[in-house]
Amino acid sequence: MHKPFEIIQVGLGPMGKIITSLLLKRQNILLRGVVDINPQLIDKKLSDLVDCDKDIDLIIESDLNAVLSREKADVVIIATSSSVEKIFPTIEKVVKSGIHVISICEELPYPFQYQAELSKKIDILAKDNNVTVVGTGINPGYLMDLLPIVLTAPLQSVNSIKVTRMMNSAKRRVPFQKKIGTGLSVSEFHRKINEKEITGHVGLTQSIQMIVTALGLKYDEIIELPPKEIITTKDFTTSYGETVQEGYVCRLQSKALAKKQEKEVITLDFVAYAGEHEEYDSISIEGIPSIEQKIRGGVHGDLGTSAMVANLIPKVITARPGLLTMKDLPVPCNTENIWKT
Repeated sequence: MHKPFEIIQVGLGPMGKIITSLLLKRQNILLRGVVDINPQLIDKKLSDLVDCDKDIDLIIESDLNAVLSREKADVVIIATSSSVEKIFPTIEKVVKSGIHVISICEELPYPFQYQAELSKKIDILAKDNNVTVVGTGINPGYLMDLLPIVLTAPLQSVNSIKVTRMMNSAKRRVPFQKKIGTGLSVSEFHRKINEKEITGHVGLTQSIQMIVTALGLKYDEIIELPPKEIITTKDFTTSYGETVQEGYVCRLQSKALAKKQEKEVITLDFVAYAGEHEEYDSISIEGIPSIEQKIRGGVHGDLGTSAMVANLIPKVITARPGLLTMKDLPVPCNTENIWKT
């Protein structure tokens, strides 16, 4: 008999709401609970906050322990922070309850070098409780790490890989536009970078580490360059109604490299800015034979991330226990027609 996968979600920020909306649309998924610590959301009806066609009466709660003790679930989705350290207490609670974890935390797709001790702790905890923990998303988690890994399969040899993500930030949610510094003066941009209010794109180093580990590529060092601002040459109005004047920031570039004897073995180049320009995701692999792939229009980051989370649910449940990465799981694909058996 086919049954839906039972899910609890933690985090109902802008990205969390997009994920929740997709979960509610999927016939093979049953949302059992939603948790968020925002006082403005607690005790509100979920149907008042997200788009959904289903008649649901879920109330947003603040106590994850209460939900875990009351509701049966296959997977808990964590959409709260980019930091592994910050989400660890939540992972620990969920794993000790014997439930699998999928998170969009940007550091979790490959945390083994950046957070070595914490990664080991999560891995042991997951194995002891016979569950899987994985970090995913469109990037990191797919476009700039898993996809280039998969594309190397028909190559006899690989010399170097370059991935470029060129996106129009004006089409993204407002917090993302502000996150990359849209509308700031140059001095404000640098101050916020120095104070870590703006981080640039999180996860490039982790993506490189996943690629070199999967392919066994040798390198001397991984360098993540400071986020770089790009200045607009004309006034324009953002999608949230603010005017950005000429000479102010309209774009952010984040770049990371893996180098071997001064040669760039891996290059990841992330560029996001508001304006009329071509959007694309490209992967260039130098090898035998060489491969050039370009996704015209690019992959929508928010919709793609929510899809990665939802589509991963059946894969995680059947995976081996432990802290895994996207390269360790069965081949990802759309799973809206896959049911729990």
